[in-house]
Amino acid sequence: MKRAGSAESLLAEAEGREWRAVPLLRHVAELCREQPEAALKTILAVKEQYEALCRQRRCVLEDRKALALHGRVEPYRELWDRFSAVIEDYDDCEVLLDAHHVAIAIDGMVLYTGDYRHIVANRDLILSETRIYDVRYLGDRVGGQPPV
Repeated sequence: MKRAGSAESLLAEAEGREWRAVPLLRHVAELCREQPEAALKTILAVKEQYEALCRQRRCVLEDRKALALHGRVEPYRELWDRFSAVIEDYDDCEVLLDAHHVAIAIDGMVLYTGDYRHIVANRDLILSETRIYDVRYLGDRVGGQPPV
Protein backbone atom coordinates (compact mmCIF):
# COMPACT_ATOMS: atom_id res chain seq x y z
CA MET A 1 0.00 0.00 0.00
CA LYS A 2 2.97 2.29 0.54
CA ARG A 3 4.04 1.68 -3.09
CA ALA A 4 1.07 3.25 -4.87
CA GLY A 5 -1.34 0.49 -3.96
CA SER A 6 -4.52 0.83 -2.01
CA ALA A 7 -6.50 -1.27 0.39
CA GLU A 8 -9.22 -1.52 -2.25
CA SER A 9 -6.83 -2.84 -4.92
CA LEU A 10 -5.37 -5.35 -2.45
CA LEU A 11 -8.87 -6.48 -1.49
CA ALA A 12 -9.87 -6.84 -5.15
CA GLU A 13 -6.79 -8.97 -5.85
CA ALA A 14 -7.42 -11.10 -2.76
CA GLU A 15 -11.04 -11.69 -3.74
CA GLY A 16 -10.05 -12.50 -7.32
CA ARG A 17 -7.52 -15.05 -6.15
CA GLU A 18 -9.80 -16.36 -3.37
CA TRP A 19 -7.26 -15.78 -0.60
CA ARG A 20 -8.22 -17.06 2.81
CA ALA A 21 -7.42 -13.63 4.26
CA VAL A 22 -10.30 -11.92 2.42
CA PRO A 23 -12.41 -11.34 5.57
CA LEU A 24 -9.43 -9.75 7.33
CA LEU A 25 -8.65 -7.60 4.29
CA ARG A 26 -12.25 -6.39 4.14
CA HIS A 27 -11.85 -5.17 7.70
CA VAL A 28 -8.53 -3.49 6.82
CA ALA A 29 -10.08 -1.79 3.77
CA GLU A 30 -12.87 -0.40 5.96
CA LEU A 31 -10.36 0.81 8.52
CA CYS A 32 -8.35 2.48 5.74
CA ARG A 33 -11.41 4.40 4.62
CA GLU A 34 -12.20 5.55 8.16
CA GLN A 35 -8.72 6.00 9.68
CA PRO A 36 -5.96 5.68 7.06
CA GLU A 37 -3.07 6.52 9.40
CA ALA A 38 -4.25 4.06 12.06
CA ALA A 39 -4.69 1.39 9.41
CA LEU A 40 -1.16 1.82 8.08
CA LYS A 41 0.24 1.76 11.62
CA THR A 42 -1.68 -1.45 12.37
CA ILE A 43 -0.58 -3.12 9.14
CA LEU A 44 3.07 -2.26 9.83
CA ALA A 45 2.79 -3.68 13.38
CA VAL A 46 1.26 -6.90 12.04
CA LYS A 47 4.02 -7.10 9.41
CA GLU A 48 6.70 -6.78 12.11
CA GLN A 49 5.05 -9.48 14.23
CA TYR A 50 4.78 -11.78 11.21
CA GLU A 51 8.45 -11.26 10.34
CA ALA A 52 9.45 -11.98 13.96
CA LEU A 53 7.43 -15.21 13.84
CA CYS A 54 9.15 -16.17 10.56
CA ARG A 55 12.58 -15.57 12.14
CA GLN A 56 11.58 -17.69 15.15
CA ARG A 57 10.40 -20.55 12.93
CA ARG A 58 13.57 -20.33 10.86
CA CYS A 59 15.65 -20.76 14.00
CA VAL A 60 13.72 -23.92 14.80
CA LEU A 61 14.37 -25.27 11.31
CA GLU A 62 18.08 -24.45 11.58
CA ASP A 63 18.34 -26.27 14.93
CA ARG A 64 19.77 -29.67 14.02
CA LYS A 65 18.25 -31.13 17.19
CA ALA A 66 14.79 -30.35 15.81
CA LEU A 67 15.41 -31.13 12.15
CA ALA A 68 17.79 -33.68 10.74
CA LEU A 69 18.61 -33.69 7.04
CA HIS A 70 19.38 -36.94 5.32
CA GLY A 71 21.81 -37.70 2.56
CA ARG A 72 20.69 -40.43 0.21
CA VAL A 73 23.44 -42.33 -1.59
CA GLU A 74 21.36 -45.27 -2.80
CA PRO A 75 20.41 -44.61 -6.46
CA TYR A 76 17.26 -46.79 -6.51
CA ARG A 77 17.76 -47.32 -10.23
CA GLU A 78 14.67 -49.52 -10.70
CA LEU A 79 12.46 -46.87 -9.09
CA TRP A 80 14.14 -44.17 -11.14
CA ASP A 81 13.41 -46.09 -14.34
CA ARG A 82 9.74 -46.55 -13.41
CA PHE A 83 9.19 -42.93 -12.36
CA SER A 84 11.18 -41.25 -15.13
CA ALA A 85 9.15 -43.16 -17.72
CA VAL A 86 5.96 -41.33 -16.65
CA ILE A 87 7.15 -38.19 -14.81
CA GLU A 88 8.80 -35.72 -17.15
CA ASP A 89 10.39 -33.59 -14.41
CA TYR A 90 13.49 -35.41 -13.23
CA ASP A 91 13.74 -33.25 -10.09
CA ASP A 92 10.35 -34.64 -9.07
CA CYS A 93 11.69 -38.16 -9.59
CA GLU A 94 14.57 -37.32 -7.25
CA VAL A 95 12.10 -36.01 -4.66
CA LEU A 96 10.24 -39.32 -4.83
CA LEU A 97 13.44 -41.33 -4.39
CA ASP A 98 14.37 -39.18 -1.38
CA ALA A 99 10.89 -39.60 0.08
CA HIS A 100 11.09 -43.37 -0.44
CA HIS A 101 14.48 -43.40 1.28
CA VAL A 102 13.08 -41.54 4.30
CA ALA A 103 9.96 -43.74 4.33
CA ILE A 104 12.16 -46.82 4.73
CA ALA A 105 13.25 -45.40 8.10
CA ILE A 106 9.94 -43.80 9.10
CA ASP A 107 6.98 -46.14 9.01
CA GLY A 108 3.74 -44.47 7.89
CA MET A 109 5.41 -41.50 6.23
CA VAL A 110 3.08 -39.25 4.24
CA LEU A 111 4.44 -37.14 1.39
CA TYR A 112 2.74 -33.76 1.14
CA THR A 113 3.37 -31.97 -2.13
CA GLY A 114 2.24 -28.93 -4.04
CA ASP A 115 3.05 -30.70 -7.31
CA TYR A 116 -0.26 -32.07 -8.47
CA ARG A 117 0.60 -32.69 -12.11
CA HIS A 118 3.70 -34.82 -11.61
CA ILE A 119 3.38 -36.34 -8.16
CA VAL A 120 -0.23 -36.44 -6.98
CA ALA A 121 -1.47 -37.49 -10.42
CA ASN A 122 0.87 -40.51 -10.17
CA ARG A 123 -0.14 -41.38 -6.60
CA ASP A 124 -1.12 -45.00 -7.34
CA LEU A 125 2.20 -45.72 -9.05
CA ILE A 126 4.16 -44.06 -6.25
CA LEU A 127 2.34 -45.97 -3.52
CA SER A 128 2.73 -49.28 -5.33
CA GLU A 129 6.48 -48.83 -5.87
CA THR A 130 7.70 -47.14 -2.67
CA ARG A 131 7.47 -47.41 1.11
CA ILE A 132 5.60 -44.07 1.20
CA TYR A 133 2.37 -44.55 3.15
CA ASP A 134 0.37 -41.87 1.33
CA VAL A 135 0.72 -38.95 -1.08
CA ARG A 136 -1.40 -35.88 -0.38
CA TYR A 137 -1.86 -32.59 -2.16
CA LEU A 138 -1.08 -29.46 -0.13
CA GLY A 139 -4.11 -27.79 -1.67
CA ASP A 140 -6.31 -30.30 0.17
CA ARG A 141 -5.04 -28.90 3.49
CA VAL A 142 -5.84 -25.31 2.58
CA GLY A 143 -8.98 -25.85 0.53
CA GLY A 144 -7.29 -25.38 -2.83
CA GLN A 145 -8.26 -26.98 -6.09
CA PRO A 146 -5.89 -29.10 -8.20
CA PRO A 147 -4.55 -27.32 -11.28
CA VAL A 148 -6.29 -27.98 -14.56
